[in-house]
Amino acid sequence: MKKAHTKLITLLISALISQTKVSAQITITKIKSEDQDEWDLYAKGLIQADFMLDFQDMKVRDGFIAHSIDIPQHNAVSSNFSIKQSQVGLGVQRKKGNGNTNLSAYLEIDFYGPNGTTAPRFRHGYIQWNKWLIGQTWSTFSDLEIVPNIFDFVPPNGLLFTRRLQVRYSTPVSRKGTLQLSMEDPNIPSITLPSDSLNWKKRAMIPTFTAMYRYGSEKTYIKAGAILSPISYDWKQSPQDPYRVRTIIGWGAMVSGKLRIDESNTVSLQSSFGKGFSTNNTDLNEEKYDAVPDPANGNQLETLRLFNIVGIYEHWWNSKWSSVAFISHSNVGEEDFISKNMTKNFQHIGMNIAFHPFKKVRMGIETSYGRKQNFENKQASAWRIQCSTSVSF
Repeated sequence: MKKAHTKLITLLISALISQTKVSAQITITKIKSEDQDEWDLYAKGLIQADFMLDFQDMKVRDGFIAHSIDIPQHNAVSSNFSIKQSQVGLGVQRKKGNGNTNLSAYLEIDFYGPNGTTAPRFRHGYIQWNKWLIGQTWSTFSDLEIVPNIFDFVPPNGLLFTRRLQVRYSTPVSRKGTLQLSMEDPNIPSITLPSDSLNWKKRAMIPTFTAMYRYGSEKTYIKAGAILSPISYDWKQSPQDPYRVRTIIGWGAMVSGKLRIDESNTVSLQSSFGKGFSTNNTDLNEEKYDAVPDPANGNQLETLRLFNIVGIYEHWWNSKWSSVAFISHSNVGEEDFISKNMTKNFQHIGMNIAFHPFKKVRMGIETSYGRKQNFENKQASAWRIQCSTSVSF
């Protein structure tokens, strides 16, 4: 019986590997409707196993997040095994007689559950119809294409990279240019409210507006994006006063691009700046850095500045071996009313070497270094080594 199970597992893995040589997804079934349109049901995803060795205490174990480095410095070795980066998605799409797809839906989960568990977590769920998308997927104010070929669940910490509920409209504006406009979840802003008896409350009222323009080819391009993020909250000056609604505006701009130098070398760069958009940063997502109270102004919230810059270099040694090196820097505003324990700036450096025995199979080793400084000018650094193996389908 054990030999039969072993043989079955071997055949299954072989089938996945052979399938991934020719496709980024597995077609489960095809159905032709009465109007001769063809419907495809497909599955795609990633199975990844990681071993991580840390040399400094961090609040987050899965994914290297410089913001989570503990201060003061406490050098301590710890290890972690994980399969949480694994992802499974199921999609359906309608193909017209000419081969074009004008209607599709997609649902995806990973295993990054709450409280350190491997419970399934909702990642993506959306419907696309012609130029419209409705549901949850990567924010329009993100650049999925620039994310390097690394194993870590978290990309370089200075990137803008988050998932959002949204309504998005995409349209070509020239032979090489595409414009995307979206309204995103009004509950996006992540703010710090005063910790007193007045019980101010965050209020979701006005959606976040984003725009992204892309110009270039598949391998070389430049993008320019903007975001307007209204931040609303209920406030009052004394317990007997009625609540009033105050709205301030967060904003941000970003430039992102990739240059394919030749078949072996690619250079990428992204920079972003603004005020009140920190939760769009992959490291500061939902960390309450969009706006904080100013005691000198009756604790009214003030948006915080943020500047990010990331440089990435990818090199293919041959058809089987590749490497990535990147450096990232982020800096939060300098206002004197910011809490001393909040993060002032952080850096993230990483590199890896990956072996690709098959088109959709990779294994390798990766190292990450991060440094964090708070507004009390205390700092700490951390270093991680990660070994990973993954099969995508």
